[in-house]
Amino acid sequence: MFETVIPERVAPRSRRLLYELLPLSLALHLLAAGSIMASAVWQVTFPAYSPKTYAAYRIISTPPPPPPPPPPPAVRRPVTPTARAVPVKMLLVAPTIIPDLIPEIVEEVPYVEVPEPPAATEAGKDGGIEGGIEGGETGGQLGGVPGGVATAPPPEVIEIRRDDPLPMGAIAQEFPAYPEFAWKRMWEDVLVVRYVIGKDGRVKEVIVLKPPEREEFTRETVNKIRQWRFHPYVDETGKPKEVAHELTVEFKIVRKGRK
Repeated sequence: MFETVIPERVAPRSRRLLYELLPLSLALHLLAAGSIMASAVWQVTFPAYSPKTYAAYRIISTPPPPPPPPPPPAVRRPVTPTARAVPVKMLLVAPTIIPDLIPEIVEEVPYVEVPEPPAATEAGKDGGIEGGIEGGETGGQLGGVPGGVATAPPPEVIEIRRDDPLPMGAIAQEFPAYPEFAWKRMWEDVLVVRYVIGKDGRVKEVIVLKPPEREEFTRETVNKIRQWRFHPYVDETGKPKEVAHELTVEFKIVRKGRK
């Protein structure tokens, strides 16, 4: 009945469409069947606790620190090449050239008041001395004390305290030079000498009271002091006297920048 109603050209088209969609239909059915089987076999379970993590540690000793840098080289201070002996407390400056004309030093004689002799009394004895006293000696000093000691004569040598200035001027007084042998080795020393100036102003004796540690300083000091010349010392009465003086001579190298 239907075959007569549907035209012939429609029926062939429906069969062709069925044949074209058949492979797609089979693929969809296979995919659905595979999905059902996979869901039945595959079970995914999540752990209740987080997995444990293990870490390995190794203790290694700390490496030693690097050595400190070397210190900078020491800077040596330059040394003055004009090192010489320095006498202590030498206030007088000696000329290095002897003048042609040496001035004479006139010493002022201090005024000394002479006490007047006591007046003679009426109870004087025959042969007595005017102004004398009872029990005195003939030829004794007026105003003296019976049994007294005569006045001591002035000393022949005038002693000057150590390192004090001399009471007369110098003509030639060259200070000791620093020995080159000792200066190159940076040696320092000190000594004390005693020298006697004669009545003519020349040094007649040099004695080392405190010797230094090295003989070079003694030789240089004694040789220089023996060449010193001074004006003669004259006392109050106009009589020339010898003068003895003690002197400290210090050999010290003066470095730049040191106070």
